[in-house]
Order: sequence, then C-alpha cells, then structure tokens
Amino acid sequence: MKTTFLMKVERLLKQYFTLKDFRRTYRMLKPFIIKHKMAYFILFTLMVLDISLTIAFAWFFGNITDAALQGDFEKMRWLVPLGGGLILISIVSSFLDIYFETAATNAVKRDVKNHLFHHILRLPPSSASSMHSGELLSHFSNDVHNIDGVIGYNLINLIRLPLIYIAVFIFLIQINWTLSLISLLIAPVALLGGMFFGLLLRKNGSKIHRLVGRISTLQNETFHGFQVIRAFTLEKSIYSKYELENKNLYRLEVENAKLQGWYYAGGQLVSSLSFMLSLCIGAYYVSTSVMTVGALIMFINLVNHLVYPLTGLAGQWAGFQRSVSALERVFNVLDQPPDSDELSSPINQRRDVLSSIQFKNITFQYDDHKTIFQKFNLAIPAGKVVALVGPSGAGKTTLFNLLQGFYRSQGGEIRIDNQSIDSYSLSELRSMIAHVPQETFLFGGTIKHNLQVARPGITEIEMVQAARHASIHEFICSLPDGYDTEIGERGVKLSGGQKQRISIARAILKNSPILLLDEATSALDNETEQFVKEALDQLMEGKTTIVIAHRLSTVQNADLIIVMDDGRVVHSGTHEQLLRSCPLYQKLNGHHFSEEKTAIS
Repeated sequence: MKTTFLMKVERLLKQYFTLKDFRRTYRMLKPFIIKHKMAYFILFTLMVLDISLTIAFAWFFGNITDAALQGDFEKMRWLVPLGGGLILISIVSSFLDIYFETAATNAVKRDVKNHLFHHILRLPPSSASSMHSGELLSHFSNDVHNIDGVIGYNLINLIRLPLIYIAVFIFLIQINWTLSLISLLIAPVALLGGMFFGLLLRKNGSKIHRLVGRISTLQNETFHGFQVIRAFTLEKSIYSKYELENKNLYRLEVENAKLQGWYYAGGQLVSSLSFMLSLCIGAYYVSTSVMTVGALIMFINLVNHLVYPLTGLAGQWAGFQRSVSALERVFNVLDQPPDSDELSSPINQRRDVLSSIQFKNITFQYDDHKTIFQKFNLAIPAGKVVALVGPSGAGKTTLFNLLQGFYRSQGGEIRIDNQSIDSYSLSELRSMIAHVPQETFLFGGTIKHNLQVARPGITEIEMVQAARHASIHEFICSLPDGYDTEIGERGVKLSGGQKQRISIARAILKNSPILLLDEATSALDNETEQFVKEALDQLMEGKTTIVIAHRLSTVQNADLIIVMDDGRVVHSGTHEQLLRSCPLYQKLNGHHFSEEKTAIS
C-alpha cells in the first residue's frame, strides 16, 4: 500500500502536471490567439532564430579562439565579420522579440477584457446580482493582467526551453560526448529543484490572487459606502480590516520573494557546479590534448544551457499555472449564460400607440427561494394609470423586473398588445418602457450626459423642456456650468430630490408608451412634489402607467388600484371602492398612508 506521504506527493505531482487546465485554457483563448496568429508566428520564428544564435555564438567563440592560438589569420579574417553579423542579427532579433511579444500579449489581453466586458453587459440581472462589483473589477485590474503566463513569453519558453536543451545537448555531444554525459548528471537535481520551488510559488501565487480580489472588494464597498461608514462611525473598523488584509498581502509577497530568491539561488548553485565541473574536467582534457582550448570555450559557453532550461521549465510551468488560476476566475464569469447574443441599444418606438399589458398564469421564483408567483394573472388596460399596493414581499417590484425582461418566469407569459414579450428583442422591449426607480442612479459626468442617455438624437430644446417639466431647469441654470456641470460619481454632488427630478426628466425624454414608476416622488419635499406631480401627469398622459404606490396622493389619482399580498391579487378597484370592501387596503391606508394623511389634513 502507498504511504500517506507518497500519496500526497502523487497528488501534488498530478496537480502540478495536469493537462486538463491546459486544454481548457487554450480552447477558450484560441479565438483570441488566432486573431493575432501572425505575431505569434513571428515570435516562434524568432524563438528558433534565438536557439540558432545561442549555438552560433558558442561556435564562433570556440573557432576564433582556436584560430588565434594557431595564428590562422586567414580564418580570423572571415570569422570577425561573421561575429559582427551575428551581433547585428542578435540586436535586431531582440528588438523584434520584445516588440512582438509585447504587442501580441497586450492585444490578447485587450481582446479578453473587451470580450469579458461585452459578456457582463449581456448577463441577466439574476447572474449579475450574484457577483460582487469589487470581484468584477478585480477580474479586469488583476486577473486579466496576470495571464501573461499563457499568452506571452512564458508560453514561448515552455516550448523554447526543451528545444534549446535538446539542440545544445546534441551539439555538445559532437564536441565531447563524455563531458556531455557527465554534465547530464546534473539534470535530475535541476529538474527536481525547479519542480519543488515552482509548486511552492504556484500555491503562494494563488493565495495572492485571492487576497487581491478580497482587497478590491473591500475598497469598492468602502468607496461606495462612505455615507453609511460615517453614519455608523465605521472608519476605524474598516481601516483595521484594510490594514490587516494589506499586512497579509505584504507577508505573502515577502514569502513569494523568498521563494523566488531560493529558486534562483538554487538554479545559480546548480549552474555554477555544472560550470566548475565542466571547466575542471575540460581543462584536464585540454592538457591531455583530448580537446582544444576553443572546444573547451565552446563547451563552457553552452553547458549552462543544459541547466537553466530544466530549472527554468519548472518555474515557467508554475507561472503558467498561476496564469491559469487567474483565467479560471475570468472563465467563471464567461460560463454564465447571457441574456442575448447582441448588446441592447435604443430603438425608436411609436409614441402614439397605447399598450395594454397582460400577465397570464405567471409562475416565478428567485433561484431556489420561495415561489413569488403561482399562476398569477393581471390585466393592465391601455392608457390607464394602475397603482400596485401591498405589504413588503407582495411581488410588486418583481412584476417590474419580469416586465422589463430582467428575469424570466418559470411558467406563463407576459403580453404587450397581445404579443408575448419573448417575441421582442431586449432592445425592442426595453425601448418600449421608461422606468423611474425609487433609488435613482446617475452616471458620473455632466447633467447633459445623463439626459442624453434617454434616447439617441435628443436636442437641446427637448432637454430644456423636459427639465422644465421636471421642475429642475431653474436649478440647473443656477449652477456655474449649467447643463455641463459635473455631478460627481453617481451624482454625489446633488441632493436626493435633485437626482430624482433629473431621473424624471430622463424618463420624459425617453417618451416610451409604457411608464413604470416606483414611487418617483418619494425623495421630494411637499413643495417640489407638487411641481413634479404636474410633470408626471403630463408624462403619464397617453401612456400605460404602472405605479408602485406608497403615498395616498398617488393612489387617489390612479384609474385602478391593484391590492397584492403574497404574490396574489386580493382585490382591485378605485380608492373609494377599496376603502369600503378590502380589509388589507384599509390596513395599508391606515398604516402606510397615515403620516401623509396627517400632513394633508
């Protein structure tokens, strides 16, 4: 039976030399590498040239030494310009090698990042919401930048080092086969040492990758949560956590440096021993006329090429696997199925058509959680304002998500104008709908930029009109740069009410036939709300509007109120009708709307 130690060694060796990751990696990277196949072809040509130059220089040094010792000036006359030619070729080759390796590597990394970004933009919210934004950022800033080992010089060295070892060994045998075989005895020591330290470097590198991802997540949460951090006085706690993670990263990086130091020191030791052994034995052969001085110099120049390919190969393989572990994190994102094959873009819709909406026998649940809807049915008449009310968890927001195609129902269908939303492309579907969420998101940049995203080709006049309707134009004009004012990341320089009004102006500009309002006036004071309500009245005119309502004023103005509870429609009607006949509505009216009723009275 195998001992525990031998089983552990066997497991580590299988892990170290597995080809499973190799095959999967290049299956995924194949389209990107083929796209730049000419650059890689040149690199492999230069690799062969580099191996040839290594042997050619050793041959040159040996022959010019023998020619000098023998006084063969005729031979030296053509050897000297040959040496100059070799130097010139070497210089040009080095330049081209660095240029094409950098160009090919960065081009592949650029294409991988573009593909990853393109894929993330097409992910359904159900997949995107399960990924932390800090981790996603780490894929771009850390993981993709650490794939050089599978696309750059590391990859070429995995082919170059065995080839140079074979070529040099064949050449050295022709010089002196006895000395070559003696030098070959060093090979197992070099290979085992390289494997040992390569494995340790790989394991340590994986820890560094994971820790960098955690630090990126912590940074991202901190930068987006300044207000909460300060409100709960979490500054010291956050800093202590960040300091500890950085301390751990420093410790791992020092450990990595120590391992690299031992790795290169060990390689240098083996190389020096090989050199000294070859020099001493070779000197004896020269003294006994078995070898010439030139042959010894030739041998000494090349004997190191029997050592560093073996120590280097293990290190290069470890570097390759570190890059594979970085790519694995990227592949985990790319394995998530996208919503569609193409990126969505705005499509002009007819604005004069009233759209009816039907939810027919909808069954839906988030992942493996509790079922939200079971055979749910609801009809929204064209051109009407319908308010959805109900306790938290009733399914109101889920209806908005399903209607916009953010999630797919497990049963039933949603129809717009008696046509299933599955028959529309995502671009067509979402261009038909304008959504004003309760939590407003604004892009970093100017106010004008945030308004222009509503739809292509918006004119300055349309922007101003929309801003007037949203009661935000006068405020914008009071700013130093007007519509060109920078509002900071996520609109941090604006108040909640100002951001909400810009969001409403954006919905006005989109001018879609279906309007979804998640209590769009919730962030406004009473005075501003009155102005915005007038704008919303104009916005809702001639549109099918669904409102998630929390305020009495919104409910009273609706053509139809849908009372929901636990994923079901429990009642529907006008405000007065529901007050008389629906106990749940009466309860909601008393609890949720009591504060506003007091303010109104």
